[in-house]
Amino acid sequence: MIQLETRGRGVALTLAAVALAATAVALAAPAARAQPAPSVTEQAQHLFEQGLKHLEAGRIAEACAAFDASQRLEPLVTTLLNLADCHERNHQLATAWAEFAQAEQQARSRSNAALEKVANKHATSLRPRLSQLTVSVPADHRVPGLEVRRGSDPVNPASWSRAVPVDGGSYTITARAPGCEPWSTTRAIKPEGDNQTIEVPRLAAVPAPPVATTEPPAASPAPVRGEPAPPRREPVEATGPAAPAGGEPGPAGPGESAGSHGPGAGSSLVLPVAVGVGAVALGGVALYMNARGDDHYAAAQRATMPAVRDREYDAANTSRYAAQVFAGAAIVAAGAAVAVYLRGRADRPATTAMAPLVAPGLAGAALIGRW
Repeated sequence: MIQLETRGRGVALTLAAVALAATAVALAAPAARAQPAPSVTEQAQHLFEQGLKHLEAGRIAEACAAFDASQRLEPLVTTLLNLADCHERNHQLATAWAEFAQAEQQARSRSNAALEKVANKHATSLRPRLSQLTVSVPADHRVPGLEVRRGSDPVNPASWSRAVPVDGGSYTITARAPGCEPWSTTRAIKPEGDNQTIEVPRLAAVPAPPVATTEPPAASPAPVRGEPAPPRREPVEATGPAAPAGGEPGPAGPGESAGSHGPGAGSSLVLPVAVGVGAVALGGVALYMNARGDDHYAAAQRATMPAVRDREYDAANTSRYAAQVFAGAAIVAAGAAVAVYLRGRADRPATTAMAPLVAPGLAGAALIGRW
């Protein structure tokens, strides 16, 4: 194991020739830049040393996290090379390749030929081993406003239908556009040498809601000349036959039974039933989003790369927030269904109804009625 020293931090990389290491030591000094505040340098140095200790103990994921934190505090080409080497050991080949390529550019800009050669050698050896994912979006599938995401990150339209190096893992591709049904799929990618293509279909348009139409009332026939006009019929409030003078209810009309309450009795149940069905649907969505949040949280617990772990935590929080919103909407819809039902049953006989109650971690039903 050879270390190329630059201001107290080295590159823990296995090199093919010791002579190259000696040359790199001599040329590393020009890479130094203006010294930051001492406290920042000390923190970066401490994190770097922790990364080396984790690496020697075989704790690869912890070593990568320490090198990454050191690089964020005080970016150096040598720290970036150690971070890339750590990611390569952790089987995150696409991430390591990108970091080696970045280190090569930085070393070239600082005229450090030794570090540039080290970075180029590793990047070149990794390139044929990378796994690649192509998100194909045919031209006739690109509806206006189309947005494609890989996990929670948007996919730049410039990279549509192009192979992109990716680390191994599970990837969810989603697509959405205004006025269209959303689409998503999940694909597992191997850490090395896997090339897969996911084609985004043309999104289906959201069906328009049916438009209710009413027919105008039929016009009354005009009176014939010479005949008196028919008497004007005044509106009546009662929908059933008038009661006899004695106060007793009259006989039921044609098509009515003794328990009927007019033609609106059946139709008055349509609105509360529809709202109740919507409440059940919202509750189901809430339970589904909550389960998705649990899945993302479990994936974050299993992740070894900080970027993947953070992305899964963000996805878990988003899904759980969405579950809470849908659960609240389901409860509101259920309450509305009950309220509409009770308003429309003032003249109906005693009956019962069941309303769904859904919330994160809670699901049930309430029995309501009038007796």
